[in-house]
Amino acid sequence: MLSVLIPVYNINCLPLVKNLIQQFEKETCEFEIICIDDASTKIIKENGKLNRFDKVSLIELQQNIGRSRIRNLLATKANYDWLLFLDADTLPSNAIFINKYLRIINNNPKEKVFSGGLAYRKIDTTKNNQLRYKYGKFRESISAVQRCKNPYATLLMSNTLIEKKVFKRVQFNSEIFHYGHEDSIFSSDLQKAFIIVKHIDNPVFHTGLESNEIFLKKSKIAVKNLLDLHQKGLIKPKTNKLLKWHTRTKMFFLAPLLSFIYKNNSKFIEKSLSKKHPSLLLFDFYRLCYLCYLSEMEK
Repeated sequence: MLSVLIPVYNINCLPLVKNLIQQFEKETCEFEIICIDDASTKIIKENGKLNRFDKVSLIELQQNIGRSRIRNLLATKANYDWLLFLDADTLPSNAIFINKYLRIINNNPKEKVFSGGLAYRKIDTTKNNQLRYKYGKFRESISAVQRCKNPYATLLMSNTLIEKKVFKRVQFNSEIFHYGHEDSIFSSDLQKAFIIVKHIDNPVFHTGLESNEIFLKKSKIAVKNLLDLHQKGLIKPKTNKLLKWHTRTKMFFLAPLLSFIYKNNSKFIEKSLSKKHPSLLLFDFYRLCYLCYLSEMEK
């Protein structure tokens, strides 16, 4: 009935898998949990214990293939008609997490994609990951009611149920290798295919909060990837706020100024964003300046 698909990279996913098994034990349904390790360099021994569990399989890749291709690969390994994609650094926020999804499946829904949402816990924070926590809390942890107002823009594959035959029609773009925006393009492709996305309140906790330093580095990679995808015509400014603001800066000839600000003040801004109470507005400004810097460098 249900295949749970978990891409793994340098994350211990044993807590997630154990939680899921406990929940499935309360149900009467066929299930499997498939984890594919994308050539991790850490936590290999811990995740090797996954093969001890019934109905759980771990596939270890020898070469990293990226976040898009690994999800496509996971789907090809699935034996059941419904796929539940979960990130390895998540945990169900309630004891009936699986039950909620099973009830949806059993009701034979017209909608074929269901997003449960993300939540954040204060207990997962430290003094070194406040930026990631604040970004997640105020930008990603959104109620189903709010997400339904803009269903495609708010879809996150870290906790999404999708019918297998739908995923065969719309898969992740295999050309996207670097970090960032693969969910956005997948969601856009769903919209183009007129596949309905329904948001529900069945969140997972995002437990793997990166340090401020790592989050800033990953954010820069995502901005670079955003620019590349935009230049390839895969992401339009009307669907991405950062690109929209970048277009406006160019319209008013402000891009060179923001590029200059990044070049001469990035370290100072990064230091401010690494403090106890980081500003998300400053974080947005930092990313916009970096996007301007990248685009100006290409001239």
